[in-house]
Amino acid sequence: MPGSGYFYDETNRNKLIVLYFIKSLNIELTRSQIADFSVAHDLIPYFDLQTTVGELEESGLLACVPKAFGQAFMLTPQGRDIIEMFQERIPQSQRDTLDRYADECREQLRLDTQYSATGRELYKGGYGVTLKAMDSSRTLLGIEIMLPDSKSANKAIARWRASSADIYRYLVKVLVEDAPDVKKDNKGETEATHEEK
Repeated sequence: MPGSGYFYDETNRNKLIVLYFIKSLNIELTRSQIADFSVAHDLIPYFDLQTTVGELEESGLLACVPKAFGQAFMLTPQGRDIIEMFQERIPQSQRDTLDRYADECREQLRLDTQYSATGRELYKGGYGVTLKAMDSSRTLLGIEIMLPDSKSANKAIARWRASSADIYRYLVKVLVEDAPDVKKDNKGETEATHEEK
């Protein structure tokens, strides 16, 4: 990267905004999360943003790493150095907007990469819904549900997106923790089975 004149043109300004945004959030982001933010705040046109992210990756300022939820982007050490040196070239009002958004949306963006829900119409009718809970490197829980119609599929997807962490905790609790009522019921079934023999 050239020295002192690096962020003077529009292309380099775009690069600096993306680096600053990722630094401010301090979490790994998908390409679509970066694009959603940029478009919502009218910072960088969509196609320019795609080019910008690609160039940042090629130049070693962003690293694209495979994760359970797909590809994630994070700053490299060189990217951190560049943003520290040149962040003052972004107007303070834009930095404030980026910082404010980061503070408001960090948790939701993190959850978006930990819990995913997708639906698809099945060839022979009905809808398939895939629900996942993930950490940064692996799928912790995956559920495939076949539902009769798109209304049911959309409802399941919406509920998972709204309550996925609670649903995940509930399932783990039911499946792993000792539940006295379940033991009694199972014990009764076992005794009844032995009596029949």
